[in-house]
Amino acid sequence: MMNFRKFIAGALAVPLAALLVAAASQSCANTKQGPVGGPKDTIPPVIVGIEPDMPMLNFPQNKGKIYLTFNEYVQLKNQYQEIVLSPPSKKRPVVKIKKKSVVVSFDDTLKTNQTYSISFGNSISDVNEGNPFNGYVIDFSTGVSIDSMILSGTVMDYATLLPLKGVYVALYKNPTDSCLIKEYADAATRSDDWGYFCFRGLKDIPYSIYAWEDKNNNQLYDRGGELAGFCDSSITPSIAARKGMPQIAMMDMKDTIACLSRPSQTDIYLFKEKVSSQYIENYGRISERECFVKFRGENPQIDTFRIKGIFDDRIIRQFNPEGDSLTFWINDPKAVQDTLLLRINYMKTDSTGTLKPNGETLKLVKPFDKSKLKDASKQDPSKSGLTNDYLQNLGKIGKNDRNDPFGKNNDQRNTLEKGPDQKKPEQRKDLLKMDVKLDGKTVENMGIEITFPAPLVKTDFDSITFTTSTPRKIVSNVKFHTERDSSNILRYIIRADEPYKVGNDYKLKIPMALFKDVNGFTNDSLVKTFNLPTDDKLSSITLEISGTKGVKYIVELVSEKRDRVYLKYDISKDGELRFPYLNAGVYSFRITQDLNRNGKLDVGNIILRIPPEKARLFKLPDGNVIIKLKEQTDLTQSVDLTKLFE
Repeated sequence: MMNFRKFIAGALAVPLAALLVAAASQSCANTKQGPVGGPKDTIPPVIVGIEPDMPMLNFPQNKGKIYLTFNEYVQLKNQYQEIVLSPPSKKRPVVKIKKKSVVVSFDDTLKTNQTYSISFGNSISDVNEGNPFNGYVIDFSTGVSIDSMILSGTVMDYATLLPLKGVYVALYKNPTDSCLIKEYADAATRSDDWGYFCFRGLKDIPYSIYAWEDKNNNQLYDRGGELAGFCDSSITPSIAARKGMPQIAMMDMKDTIACLSRPSQTDIYLFKEKVSSQYIENYGRISERECFVKFRGENPQIDTFRIKGIFDDRIIRQFNPEGDSLTFWINDPKAVQDTLLLRINYMKTDSTGTLKPNGETLKLVKPFDKSKLKDASKQDPSKSGLTNDYLQNLGKIGKNDRNDPFGKNNDQRNTLEKGPDQKKPEQRKDLLKMDVKLDGKTVENMGIEITFPAPLVKTDFDSITFTTSTPRKIVSNVKFHTERDSSNILRYIIRADEPYKVGNDYKLKIPMALFKDVNGFTNDSLVKTFNLPTDDKLSSITLEISGTKGVKYIVELVSEKRDRVYLKYDISKDGELRFPYLNAGVYSFRITQDLNRNGKLDVGNIILRIPPEKARLFKLPDGNVIIKLKEQTDLTQSVDLTKLFE
């Protein structure tokens, strides 16, 4: 975990800008200018008194109060989110400002011989400049001693592997299946700006650790609506609190190096749990031949799926990657009825939470074609559904006419005034639009991707012309093959059967009407040209992979914030992976253990304690996960997947 912090320090720390104060001499003509104020106050408030005195032993179980007195006036912000009592109680402490003091009152009865901690988070700041009094914690006990064990860790997103702020972290001594849904924790805290947390006042006994967002601040986990995670095994605290320890020190959240150098005993990866209830949440008809059914849960059990008047072999189906939405198309040359009746029998969750057979008939109505409004002036008003006044005013295009259908759009008005010969050609209504992704930097790995809006009923990829031209203008054909994406029937990938060559020009030609979809739409002709990068400033990274042991892994070159994937490999055996044509910059490698080989990172189950699939960041020999790549650099790194995922 220390390595994780070192990576953030290296990646996010920026040099502190020096404060420049320019002193200029003033002329006699400027003597009326008022006095200039002094430097801005950047010092946080300072505690000058605490009542009761420390250590707080034999604290009252009923109606107890704590007074924190500061050297200046302070204010409270977001106290319900920031202030956490551990262990929590049903009635939260009441925290108020009284002159220069923060007063904490306990209306709920506290437990006997119990060590408590109250964390103020970022709730306290001074009144004038808002300087924060960060991370202050008080330990007190209703008994004669204070438990002194601590337990630290970090919470992060299971996919991006970035730290998460403000997450509610809870410990349970004797956890049950539903403890975090129905019971308050035996200890609680929140993660700070760096995802870091530290429990105080613990006993040296085993604890189970859970964490969730707690968006509604009820101190309980709400399934399906909040990110949540847990530790695979219980942990017994083994470190006692001592004065000066970084784990319990008040930290300036802007001090990156100090914050990330704190020891962390465990990591918790948060994910959004899939809800277990199963029912049809939504359905509709997107176009004449395209419809969808959205389910509440993943992977519904469907027994019967029939559309009245349409044979089953005329229906093309596809679930989305999450498995909770089914899109289907009618592959029939005949006109499709305006209203389709879909009979679907599936397993639905009843009021007791049990899956039982259920049948529903869904009415799928063809959406209204808005393009018909363009020809409304030519129609019989009684058939168009538009008023006579509106249709008559369609012909009036006077500049000041309040009924001008084009308003102030002079371009559209001028087009009409110029006559039909000068109109821009309209796009044909039966055009099959293709989305072609082609990048010389990634074509060797990703290929040429072509995505269609609807399933194809006619394909002729062999008629595509793929050629290459040498610097001497010698043209030859490129042998290639086409793959259809196994998880997306609308996506095809063209891959060259021979290595691409630097310096050559490449051209891809797709003739008109080469493809036809279920709507009868055909494509326009298309030409794409590209070549491999030749910039001598570009760099590359090669990973020497070992330890796959037949397991499938997804290896991604990502940005520092993990919000962009530059290049991706799916692997299941050891070997070299090359990431060429990289600009100088900051990169990371995210590696996902795809145990079920479905091509995605799957979530787990909090109640059943099923962890999500693992994604980890590759670490350099110095422990950093950020690679700062310079120009003209060819970097090679060894990756032992066995060690990375142990």
